[in-house]
Amino acid sequence: MKAKRTGRILATLATFALAMGALVGIQAAQAATGANCTVRSTASNAVCDVVTYGALHRVQSVDPINPIGGYTEGQMAYLIQGKLYRYDANGKPRRDLVEEADVSSDGKTVTHKLRAAKYSDGTNITAADVVNAFERWVGSKRSASYIDAVDKAVAKDSRTVVWTLKRPYPDFNFALAQEFMGIHPASKTDTAEKAKEYFKDPVAGGPMMIKTFTPGTDSFILVANPNYWAKPRVNELRVVTIPDGNTRLAAFQAGSIDYAMELPLSAKSIKWDKAKYRVTGEQDSGTFMLAFNMGPLQPNKALKDARVRQAISLAVDRAGIMRTAFANLGKPNCGMQFNHNNDYVVCSLPKSGKRDTAAARKLLKEAGYANGFKVTMPVPNRIFWQDAAQVVKDSLKFVGIDVTIEMITPDTNITPVINKRDWEMMWFGNNAATPILQLSNWFKPGGVWANNANLPDSLLTETAKLLNDAAASESSSVIKDKLAGVEKIAFDLSAFIPIGNRFYLSGSRIGNNIVEALLPGQLQFVLATNPALPND
Repeated sequence: MKAKRTGRILATLATFALAMGALVGIQAAQAATGANCTVRSTASNAVCDVVTYGALHRVQSVDPINPIGGYTEGQMAYLIQGKLYRYDANGKPRRDLVEEADVSSDGKTVTHKLRAAKYSDGTNITAADVVNAFERWVGSKRSASYIDAVDKAVAKDSRTVVWTLKRPYPDFNFALAQEFMGIHPASKTDTAEKAKEYFKDPVAGGPMMIKTFTPGTDSFILVANPNYWAKPRVNELRVVTIPDGNTRLAAFQAGSIDYAMELPLSAKSIKWDKAKYRVTGEQDSGTFMLAFNMGPLQPNKALKDARVRQAISLAVDRAGIMRTAFANLGKPNCGMQFNHNNDYVVCSLPKSGKRDTAAARKLLKEAGYANGFKVTMPVPNRIFWQDAAQVVKDSLKFVGIDVTIEMITPDTNITPVINKRDWEMMWFGNNAATPILQLSNWFKPGGVWANNANLPDSLLTETAKLLNDAAASESSSVIKDKLAGVEKIAFDLSAFIPIGNRFYLSGSRIGNNIVEALLPGQLQFVLATNPALPND
């Protein structure tokens, strides 16, 4: 006991030393400055000169089609790129470079008239640039399920884009607002070779443009784009890389950073001066999950049996995970979809996701694993996730399943693990702007997690049809019925096991919705402007 206690003390001292050491390197980062840049400022009146973001990842690429590191890259790319539609602080797509939009009576032709807009270097943003952005997205195959309803995009003239759809797509704007649809000059990005060179120092069609960008370093600075059609409420955004959560918290407390998207759970118990700080639990449109490798390189014979995967779903302690690792700031799931602000939630899990170890043991026995088996679970090293993985391990041990946890540090190193295609079971999350897009990530060919988990397209035929029908409908009852059908198949397949709603403990010294990561979303970034994005 004494040894354990000594270890904890040493670990605490090491963390403190790490935090203080890191702070030395970022003391030059000033607290937010400006005529009106405090926690009481609003998106309609803020005037911020400099804001510092303490981020988890280095920015090594601002090309969302070819990322190198983690989600911070997508966030910063989002502020630079031109957008037809841009997400507002509530996760709703708003017109950005689109001046007028027209949809045909059958819903299959969408015409966008662009603003007379310019990039940061003064050159015109054209319809050809929009078409090129779309073609780059298609070619990348990233989240291809989001745009599989699009037949083609054509530049009718320099400021008009005509989209031809295979079927009606009422949520098309949600897809266009994704970071993958980043508008840059076609003449500089229409080949892989050109794009690689261009994105070392790109121009901007969004509200911010690059001032300092040296890949491989911990500093990244954006400044307001003088040619953007609206004036940003923040003149300069400095991104400082602070991978360790406790170090970010110390920097936030010290005033060296103004915003942190992910703070450790200990931040919840601190008595913050509400006149200077906002620390909130931000619900995300995402689901924590266990994912299984469904490809031919799956090395674990037991996990190839759907009954075993269903047994894991029955045995895992969802409530315990959300209570122990996440302090009940997010709710356990009763179905696949995110359960916050979602009218289409379906409680599709047996007993609404409550633990049933007797049923789990029965399935394991039927599958020939009455005595359990061993499984290895890689887990990206993010805040809260190690504690969540431990509860998974403990709850599955109760039914004889021996889980070996492999923490992946830094968390971005999970990408080569996924790409190797021989992993067994993984802890991760699935985020999307809408329930249909989230389920498409899992259950449509081209979905990001369908790809990551190596799911054969042959297993997704029925779910893809249901999701296409849902996406083409504007009837709430039809959509809910189709999604319920997807969820029934989801449990039968059990390629993904939902655990609970994703959330982040975030901190800011600036008012709400002025400069922060989009939550829900995580992969985009919100920056208030004057005037604001059109609310239509």
